[in-house]
Amino acid sequence: MNELKLEAALKHADVELKEYLGEGAWHRAWKVSKDANELVLRIPKEIAYRKPVPFDEEALRAEYGGTELYYQAVNKAVPGAAPAFYNFHVSQELSYTLELFGGQQIDLHTMTEETAFQTGKKIGEIYWKTEEIPHGLDGFGYLAWSRNRGLHGSNSGDATAALREESEEHLADYQALCNALPQFKDKKASEALRLAAELRNERFTTPLIANQDASPENILMNGDGVCLIDPYPLLYYPRGMAGNFVNLYETFFVALADTERYRKHRFSACAGKLKMVAKGFIAGYSAGDAQIVSEVRGEQLLQLLETAFSHYQLLSEELSEEATIRYGSKEEIEERLTFLCEELKSLAAFVIDSLLCSAARKFS
Repeated sequence: MNELKLEAALKHADVELKEYLGEGAWHRAWKVSKDANELVLRIPKEIAYRKPVPFDEEALRAEYGGTELYYQAVNKAVPGAAPAFYNFHVSQELSYTLELFGGQQIDLHTMTEETAFQTGKKIGEIYWKTEEIPHGLDGFGYLAWSRNRGLHGSNSGDATAALREESEEHLADYQALCNALPQFKDKKASEALRLAAELRNERFTTPLIANQDASPENILMNGDGVCLIDPYPLLYYPRGMAGNFVNLYETFFVALADTERYRKHRFSACAGKLKMVAKGFIAGYSAGDAQIVSEVRGEQLLQLLETAFSHYQLLSEELSEEATIRYGSKEEIEERLTFLCEELKSLAAFVIDSLLCSAARKFS
């Protein structure tokens, strides 16, 4: 069936097959060519995380349309920082995406720490410049698609009130962790999380387009430039996704390095490079503005809290096959919680002075 779909996609897109590139969690990819241009063809997998993937037109159009919107915004902000050509087709019989080949995937294991820092800095600059591009969509949150509304944010209503409610949930999640696992109780962590929640509530104004997924496999190098591919765009508080990026590179990828999902990347062997990417990202995203650094670090702390809380929740339920692939066994999850607890306390101690300074600036 995969070979038949590949043949159908090649014919429908009018492209010539060059080579197989590999697969991600949800798609397989091939390098193809047309009119002397190198392109990438992606076809949805029929089985992902060992489960059949049923056809869902609205979900695919939301995903592919969101990618198109994000690529357009990125290229307006930083020309060449996303594929300049992108097209997609969605139908029950055949779905695929086609985009300009963006370069070679970064290799954290062979790059120097300085290159890792500079790569992160370029990504940070792309993130904040892209936030300045109007997205023109209604709603907020993850993107959705319908025949009546087209592409839009999946949530409606007051985005400010929704963010405040989310902040309250963060603090409630921390309390639940402390009640269930007393090792999470920590005065500095409690204070830092409270300040981070207050700071985001003060600084948020309007949902902007942001990217939740800039994992190393989605970062390409094209000469001296960085090209971001396969995003997970959403309309959200942009500092939140900046904090998510830093949490991924400073903690998450290394913490989950031995899971089936991430094992092939050998993240434990390049933990120092990952941290340098995060350090560079903050430098590029903030452009030296201490207030922005404080906001990003506060969001990083909240993201780390939710990483720990999601692990705690997994312990109280039967693990699906997808959850096992992503997070490992319950024994591994429980062991990882101990690591995440120490990381949370360490980060809280590191950023609390910055958050206190931000709070002081607010009232000065």
